Amino acid sequence: FIAHGFRRLVMLNGHGGNDVPGKQVVFELRQKYRSRRDLLLLFGTYWNLALKAPNTAHPDLKQTRMGHACEWETSMVLRIAPQLVGDLTKVEAVEFGNPFEPASRGWIMGDRSVPGHIGDPRHASAEKGEALFQVFTDGAVAMLERVLKWDGQSWEG
Repeated sequence: FIAHGFRRLVMLNGHGGNDVPGKQVVFELRQKYRSRRDLLLLFGTYWNLALKAPNTAHPDLKQTRMGHACEWETSMVLRIAPQLVGDLTKVEAVEFGNPFEPASRGWIMGDRSVPGHIGDPRHASAEKGEALFQVFTDGAVAMLERVLKWDGQSWEG
């Protein structure tokens, strides 16, 4: 994209496993084009762009952070494609946590959860999904508006 004249690149991520590789991409691109002062290279994960705490989006939300196929994600799927959600009465909560914090532990899903979720999807609802979509959309839009207003040179934007 840069070779074709693009100066503002925004990668909007939706998967926690892409966080480190995405940040590495913008880092390496900036190194490759170090002489350029007109580039804005951004990587952001949608739930981190929220303007308010996502767990305050709906009064009945139980979960306090993003998981995987959790209350938040399952609520959003129930809002847009409920036919993709199976019987939630058959699942059990898989607690968040890393007993080695503040260190980052390398892991794969099978280390944490055989069924493939982290969190408690049993609390999900389409109404919560709508509220979460609003919070996450507002945050992404606000970031993109800042990108559009960037003067093309400054660090502050």
